[in-house]
Amino acid sequence: MKSKVFLIAIICLMTAPVFYSQQKITLKEAIKIALENNYDIKIAQSNAAISDNNYSLGNAGFLPKVDLSGSQSRTVNNTKQEYAVGNSVDKTGAGSNSTAAGVTLSWTLFDGFKMFTSYSKLREYKELGEVQLRSQIENTLIDLINTYFNIVRQKYNYTVAMESISISEERLKLAEEKLSLGSASKLDVLRAKVDLNADRSNLLSQEVALSSLKAEFNKLLARNVSVDFDVEEKTDLARGLLFEQLRESALKNNADLVQAEKNKNLSSYDVGLSKGDFFPKINLSTGYNYSKSESDAGLVKSNKSYGYNYGLNFSWNIFNGFNSALATQNAYINLDKAEIGLRAAIDEVESSINISFKVYEKNLEILKLEEENVSVAKENMELALEQFKLGVLSPIEFRDVQKNYTAAQSRLSSARYSAEISEKELLKESGNLLAQ
Repeated sequence: MKSKVFLIAIICLMTAPVFYSQQKITLKEAIKIALENNYDIKIAQSNAAISDNNYSLGNAGFLPKVDLSGSQSRTVNNTKQEYAVGNSVDKTGAGSNSTAAGVTLSWTLFDGFKMFTSYSKLREYKELGEVQLRSQIENTLIDLINTYFNIVRQKYNYTVAMESISISEERLKLAEEKLSLGSASKLDVLRAKVDLNADRSNLLSQEVALSSLKAEFNKLLARNVSVDFDVEEKTDLARGLLFEQLRESALKNNADLVQAEKNKNLSSYDVGLSKGDFFPKINLSTGYNYSKSESDAGLVKSNKSYGYNYGLNFSWNIFNGFNSALATQNAYINLDKAEIGLRAAIDEVESSINISFKVYEKNLEILKLEEENVSVAKENMELALEQFKLGVLSPIEFRDVQKNYTAAQSRLSSARYSAEISEKELLKESGNLLAQ
């Protein structure tokens, strides 16, 4: 009996579709490809690079500004001039040239500490960009992992469907043999054919599900959706995760929580920037200018001047319609909103990690139960097949046993999938997904 069951399994493998012979891709390899090619990750990397570039002393206002200017012009006029002493100038096509050049340096020496606050704010934006990049990577990898394990599940279900077809074909063959011997009715044969067609229809549905998942997986890897591949069926499921360690890590490293902290810090810097408007401003300016002009007509044939200048500029806004005070009040309100958002994020992480860990534990229990159940269902299937051949079990009763066996296998694959995903979600929420 057992040898026949093994034979059925071999037939399943031999008759499986082409994707079983395709090159296998491990989850680790898929993650590496996604980190290099995924479009959403690339966009997040570009945004992080911009935030990194913006973090500079010049962008914060610490460095001076230097401008260089120059001009050259020529004019041609018809000139007629008469003077009181009796002289006159009458010139056609009189030309004049003008040349000017200069360099100016302006430097803000004091702006109410705004430049220091701006520099700290730019650093916060830089760190926020890094956290947002990590968040995008985590979200992409969760989608990738989810799809990968779903492919593993559907591939297992495909094998189950193939095995069910083999059993149904064996049943149909037995029914036809019994009909030819007169020990079975035509109704048994027809029932066997209907059940076989139902199994074949289920197999086609599994093929569609697998194709769709593979296309989605290829899209996450930013490659042609028609690329075929196989996946590793064995996965390493972590069974020793500890709640307190995960909770402590989540409160430090959870990407959403860190972003909320950064947003609060940014709001506090906005308060500092608004307060800077109440202080005076001191600017240093210096420069060097050169100018020269020449004319074919007029009393002055040429004029040239050059030299440097320097000075300090002091300004202090005394009253601007209470706009500065209003801006400071609004900055404090935004800071209060950011603090509320941070507290809400902490509560959300606490709640989420608590619920997710309970789900993870229950999924492990369900997985263990379904593994035992499949073992029992398989033994029951083998006994039912033997009794059916001996005529002890009716076709309807045999079909019920077969359905129970298939359903147990399907529940097992779903339990494995749920356990894997709940583990990865826990690691993501605790900020440890990328460390795995």
